[in-house]
Amino acid sequence: MFLVGFAAILQVPGLKGADIDLALFKLSVKTFDPWMVGIIGAAGVLTALVPGSMILMTAATLLANNLYRLAHRSAADHHVVRVAKLLVPVVALVAVYFTLTGGQTIVALLLMGYSFVTQLFPALALSLTKTRWTTPAGAAAGIVAGVATVAAVSLTHTTIATLFPGLPAAMQELNVGLIALAVNVIVLAVVGVGERLATARSRSLDKPTAR
Repeated sequence: MFLVGFAAILQVPGLKGADIDLALFKLSVKTFDPWMVGIIGAAGVLTALVPGSMILMTAATLLANNLYRLAHRSAADHHVVRVAKLLVPVVALVAVYFTLTGGQTIVALLLMGYSFVTQLFPALALSLTKTRWTTPAGAAAGIVAGVATVAAVSLTHTTIATLFPGLPAAMQELNVGLIALAVNVIVLAVVGVGERLATARSRSLDKPTAR
């Protein structure tokens, strides 16, 4: 995807809005004969079907297990499986509707989901070290703060350029998720240090005074 984006900047510059999603297609039209463009389009459809089908089945299974089973706690497993199968075309129709009427919303949700997962990285990285740089409460607070920041900047369409207009152009193009990651690390460190200091102070007060 990165290579396609870089090539599109050079070969088909000026793409804006929904045309950005058609960068590969426009590159293909400019470079190849029509029959080759048809093959590329067919290959794109096939490559979308495999992960798309997995996502549909996963979403339908989650809905059946977490919503239907919650409403019908006595439902048998085979009945839940049947409900999951019936939900697959329903989820597919909903996805098609949002794609045709609000594709940008789907993209925003996808980016937000990846940004959410990224907020687990600081706690994961620190858990692999021998030294305990933070506490469980600090790690949890950092994740919550990072996720809240991701939601805020995604829903308000905030970018690095809008927050820091004085930065160089190259830095303004950075992913705004870095801000959420920075907030995550700061909160993680502050809460972790604060909890350690409070624990140390509590222990010092609990020690019996020497006579």
